[in-house]
Amino acid sequence: MAHIPRVYIPGHVGPGPLLLEGDQARRLTSVMRLREGERFLVFGGDGREWEATVAGSGRLGLHATVGAVLRQEPALPLAVEAWVSLVRPNRFDWAVEKCVEAGADVLRPLLTEHAVRGEGSSAGRQERWTRIAVEAAEQCGRLHLAVVEAPATFDDLLSRAHQALLIADRGGRPWPEAAPLLPPEGRLAMAVGPEGGFSEEELRRAKARGAIAVSLGPNILRTETAAVVALGLIRSLGR
Repeated sequence: MAHIPRVYIPGHVGPGPLLLEGDQARRLTSVMRLREGERFLVFGGDGREWEATVAGSGRLGLHATVGAVLRQEPALPLAVEAWVSLVRPNRFDWAVEKCVEAGADVLRPLLTEHAVRGEGSSAGRQERWTRIAVEAAEQCGRLHLAVVEAPATFDDLLSRAHQALLIADRGGRPWPEAAPLLPPEGRLAMAVGPEGGFSEEELRRAKARGAIAVSLGPNILRTETAAVVALGLIRSLGR
């Protein structure tokens, strides 16, 4: 079966005419080489995916007609936040992409005591992370868009968070012991430290807040790998 392109359209999507401009139009016409009468998919991040047909292209962009809803799914009962310590830019970009594919609803770049390579954020990096998250959602078939928040310190997130919290720690509970403690619905955050791990004081404060320390296996994982592994384990529970 031929691959059918998917495009995220911010805002309301519904039946009727649609005009795509800029990068979206160029990707569909120049890269995907869609022509009049050919199909693609559009979604607005609200849990619905629509069929669309190319009606033509011109100076203003690509003209299409949106037809019927092809898929519709509610959000999962458990919303999962990934708190991922900042690492080198190319590796954090990878983390954003793969965390979206693995099922994160919110991704929070994390500033910690040992995140010496964390370079904070800028308007350009924030825009890039958002673009990567959108492209990952388009590629993997998600119907709900993940949100990438601005970087925050671990202490700040601990003070503001009210959801259940897991924290990756090699000395934590084995996953089979931790999994039954997860809430079946509501919100859950999964915090992953930098290359040097969380400091002892950070672990102490997190556990005092009620966090469950969990081991992700016997091997030492890179920050971005640990984040994806943790999300995969959580979503494998069907939540």
